[in-house]
Amino acid sequence: MRFVANDTMLGETLAEARVLAGNWLLWAGLACVALVAGLTGPFGTYIWMPVPMRLIYWGVVIVTTYWTGLLTSFAVATWVEIQGVPAPWSVGLGAGVASVVVTLWLSALHAFVLADPFVAEFFRLLPYVIVISLAATFLFDTAEATDVPARDIAPAASEPDWLDNLPPELGRDLLLLQAQDHYLRVRTSLGDTLLRGTIGEAAEALGDYGMRVHRSWWVSRSAIVTYRSRKGARVIVLSSGDEVPVGRSYWRNVRDLIDRM
Repeated sequence: MRFVANDTMLGETLAEARVLAGNWLLWAGLACVALVAGLTGPFGTYIWMPVPMRLIYWGVVIVTTYWTGLLTSFAVATWVEIQGVPAPWSVGLGAGVASVVVTLWLSALHAFVLADPFVAEFFRLLPYVIVISLAATFLFDTAEATDVPARDIAPAASEPDWLDNLPPELGRDLLLLQAQDHYLRVRTSLGDTLLRGTIGEAAEALGDYGMRVHRSWWVSRSAIVTYRSRKGARVIVLSSGDEVPVGRSYWRNVRDLIDRM
């Protein structure tokens, strides 16, 4: 599978947005937060605004900042992971860029609604937004996730010819491939070896016998046991006990495959 960075970043971000947009619990949560903020009037809005205006103002702020921050951080994290930056650094970079974008939006909104100086408001709000963004990232993107087990994963109907490249002493129970310069580290249930080649060529030749889960990793479908998220890094656990990282741009395909099984 080949990816073009910009196409992948946009495609994955839009796909994530479509999934979240259909989650009614998310919208209910945003509505509750906006209602509480509108009634209590934090940051001085209780004094400045009547109740109807506060409700509208905080509704706009909560919904727009959530979506702006989430989709910006997701897009940036996806792009930098494609460039080879691993989690949690990619997640942190995404949160940092999202903080700047959200603060720009809030400063513009305050300049329009409250007539606050744009530049002064930007630097006033930025520290608060950074703290909130990093805290939200830690809570929602880097928290330990419950393992999601893969049920019976059917292997491909027939063994691909590529397995003929394996040394006889390693058998044909292929578990994973890892790219190492111009070579592939190949692991079967009987051991490891190095073969010359690229992971892109191997993944194409192996077809639906397995799947590319990272720019440097391929796994056999039948070897997948579970997937989890730890410190912002998503991993697949194999029957051999190996934990294989999942790139953000590959995550949706991996999750969909396991959830269907």
